[in-house]
Amino acid sequence: MKNRILFFGVLVAFALLLPFLFKHPEPIRPPFIQPKVEEVPTRLYRDSAGHEARISTPLLDAFLYAGDSNLCSEFKEMTKNAAEAASEFTELCIDLSSGTPVEVSQKRTSMAIAIADNDEEFSFSFPKDDASQDKRVVLGLSALKAALDILPPDEAAAAMEVLNNVWIARNASASFSRYSPSFLFGSAMRVEAGEAMLKLCPLTVRPDCNLYVPSGLSGALEELGRWKSDVGLLLRSAELRERENAGVKEPNKRSELKFAQDFSSTLGYASEIDPGTNSARARRGVKPLEDWLLKYESSTDERQLQYIYSSVGAAYGRIAQNTEQNADAEKALKYNSLTYDIERKLNPDGASWQTMVNLGDDVLLLGELEHDQAGFQRAVKLQRDAFALTEKINSQEYSAYVNMKLARTLQHYAEADFPDVADAEKINMLEEAIKLAEGVKPLFEKTGTTSYLQIINRVLINANAQLAKLHVSTKPKSD
Repeated sequence: MKNRILFFGVLVAFALLLPFLFKHPEPIRPPFIQPKVEEVPTRLYRDSAGHEARISTPLLDAFLYAGDSNLCSEFKEMTKNAAEAASEFTELCIDLSSGTPVEVSQKRTSMAIAIADNDEEFSFSFPKDDASQDKRVVLGLSALKAALDILPPDEAAAAMEVLNNVWIARNASASFSRYSPSFLFGSAMRVEAGEAMLKLCPLTVRPDCNLYVPSGLSGALEELGRWKSDVGLLLRSAELRERENAGVKEPNKRSELKFAQDFSSTLGYASEIDPGTNSARARRGVKPLEDWLLKYESSTDERQLQYIYSSVGAAYGRIAQNTEQNADAEKALKYNSLTYDIERKLNPDGASWQTMVNLGDDVLLLGELEHDQAGFQRAVKLQRDAFALTEKINSQEYSAYVNMKLARTLQHYAEADFPDVADAEKINMLEEAIKLAEGVKPLFEKTGTTSYLQIINRVLINANAQLAKLHVSTKPKSD
């Protein structure tokens, strides 16, 4: 018996020791490998004093060049039925690959403009369909890339000349597939090239680099910043607009007005995205316009004043949307009404869609602040009329913008709960608001316009909630 107990005790002890005697080793952890981050290729330039600048042009670099002979073959095929254009390209293709790097770069740049510029005298001979137009833009941009590639590091000025021609990207069609959304492609290319040119400028003999701004850069930054809801791009645009204005040697009525209008619109869009305290950015932006009016209003005719009043009205409209103060809303209404009346008086087609949308916003806001049904009704009418105009000019982005405004107006009108508006009418307004909002939402998602998406999402959330409540209240009660 004792032996059996002893034997059992040994077995138990052995069982307890097993995990320690035959412990599995810890699995070997693989070494941590830092995820590989693709570096954006850069080009290095330097001047004779050893100063250097690196630029990156990823959008342009995406257009691969198949060679000079291939480019000439493409041109030949495109112009086989147009003798004048064919002779022009034949001349351009002669000795295209010969000469110094700068000379070859200049030839390729000339070829790029010749094939992609719709304003060239022989461009009428090219096919007009979207696919052919986009092919020419792609070929042109690939030739510009090749023109940049061949330049040595000490040719910063020549590189600036090449980059200055990326404006050909604006000729891409609405169905251009290499950038989304396509209508922003020209601005995106201009921003990329323009910022690169600013880096290169100090390496050249230009004496004005502290004031220099590449043509079209400020406007491209504004358009890109507005549609992508990027405050940083908009503030960069405003900064460069001030730099441009500082570089005007002899300011006059016209140059002061151009700066005031551009500066106001840029900071106005920034204010829409991030209004700040009391719409500080928009107020700063509108001040040069108000100063201009104090100085020149009495000596300016109505035809010019309509545009200035429109800019001031738009600025105060943005301010009022943020502050919801009657004084700001009334100032917006004053200037947008002046614009509306002058446009109807002077223009055969009446007021512009932009003016009608802005005025619609003003009367809607005052209608809400004062609970005045007439303001809501007039806002709906103005914005429906504005949409009809955008349909005539066949602009997807303009129509989407107006429909966003109309959707918000209809949702607010139904929400105002005026006693003489029947539930059935409210339901119709809300259903239309939802349909409009859902229709334009994909475009704003594609552009990344978060400020407009926020408006759309609020409309959808509020309209669906109101609609559900109305459907419950109008449901027949069972016995």
